[in-house]
Amino acid sequence: MTTTREKLLDVAADLFYTQGFQSVGIDQIYGQVGITKTAFYKHFESKDDLIIAVLNRRDQRELEEWGNYIRIRGRDDSRRQLSAFFELLEEWFSKPDFRGCFFLNALTEFPNENDPINRAACAHGEHLASMMLRFAAAAGADDPAALTQQLMLLITGAISSRHRTGDLGAAKTATRVAHVLIETHCGRAALTAR
Repeated sequence: MTTTREKLLDVAADLFYTQGFQSVGIDQIYGQVGITKTAFYKHFESKDDLIIAVLNRRDQRELEEWGNYIRIRGRDDSRRQLSAFFELLEEWFSKPDFRGCFFLNALTEFPNENDPINRAACAHGEHLASMMLRFAAAAGADDPAALTQQLMLLITGAISSRHRTGDLGAAKTATRVAHVLIETHCGRAALTAR
């Protein structure tokens, strides 16, 4: 059974993604859930508190889903697991409800680095980079940190290109570049090991 708190998080996440964080009022959120303002404040101290909870929850869910996707699509091949993330991007970018990255959108609306919302959004990028670093190390990259940094830049650029310019081919382009980077870094490691 879904709790009131979970309903608030679900409704808020949908509204924030489709309308933006700052344009959505808490009255709109608790109104859609069907509770009062007083009931809302039993679950969250403020709208900012709700936004941070939504970001943290989405971060955990996405990383879990993405990690599973990468492991399933990549099977037992570490290099294939690394490149599988870009297949995920291709699927995501083709969805009609694509409105960019939830976390990059939050960073755009809350650019102050000292803002707790900004820090919560940045944490997602750090968590994704940590996951990519583990996959890069498992793939035998000669410099897992450098490969991760390059892939993260590629991911961010592809998302931005798709979101801001509507480039439907951004993920395919990123996939081709990712394959070159993965082969370059992991190929060198394989040659060194011989």
